[in-house]
Amino acid sequence: MGTAVYMTSRALLRVAFWVGGGLEVHGQENVPAKGPLIVACNHTSHLDPMILGAAFDRELHFMARRTLFDVPGFAWLIRNNNAFPLDRDGGDSRDALRAFGERLDRGFAVVMFPEGTRSHNGLVGDMKAGVGMLSVRNAAPVVPVYIWGSYSAWPRGQKYPRLNHLKVYIDPPLVPSADKSLRKDEQRRITEGVGESLKRVQRRAWEGE
Repeated sequence: MGTAVYMTSRALLRVAFWVGGGLEVHGQENVPAKGPLIVACNHTSHLDPMILGAAFDRELHFMARRTLFDVPGFAWLIRNNNAFPLDRDGGDSRDALRAFGERLDRGFAVVMFPEGTRSHNGLVGDMKAGVGMLSVRNAAPVVPVYIWGSYSAWPRGQKYPRLNHLKVYIDPPLVPSADKSLRKDEQRRITEGVGESLKRVQRRAWEGE
C-alpha cells in the first residue's frame, strides 16, 4: 500500500499522460515487488520523474533539488510524493549518497538518473559510477529503465511541454554479488550493465520496435 497523496498523484498523472498522448509501459514484471531497489533511468526531460511515478505500480522515492523545498505548497506536495533534497550547489555529495542509502536500507525503491544531468540531444550519455557503488554498498538490485518520448515532449530550452506519446521500457534487474572480494568488479559490472541496457533499449525504441 502506498501513501494516499502518492497514490492520488499517480492516478492523476496516469490520466494526464493518457489524455496527453498515451503512456505505454513494457516490463512491469521485471520490478521486484519488495526490498531495496534502484531504478536507473535515462534523463532527457523535467517530465521523467512524473512519468516514472505514473508508470510504476510500485511506489518510488526521488531525489530533488534542495531549492524546490523552499517553495511553499510545492514543498509539501513533493515531500508527500517521496522526494528528498539533494544540494547540487556546493553541497556535500556524500550527504546525498547517505540519504539515498538510508532509503534503500528501509527497503524502498529509489530513482536515480545515472547520467547525472538531462541529455542535450535525447541520447543516452555516459554513466556515473555512483549507480554501481550504491547497488553494491546497499545490496540493492538495479532495474534499468528507458523512457522514450519525453525528450520530444519537453527538451532542454523548451518553455512548456507538448503532447506526445510516451513509452517506458523496464529491463530485468542487475543483481550485485554478495561476495565482498568482488566489490570493485561488481560496481563496474553494474554501472556498465546499466549503460549497455539503456543504449540497447534506446536503439530498439528509436527503430520503432
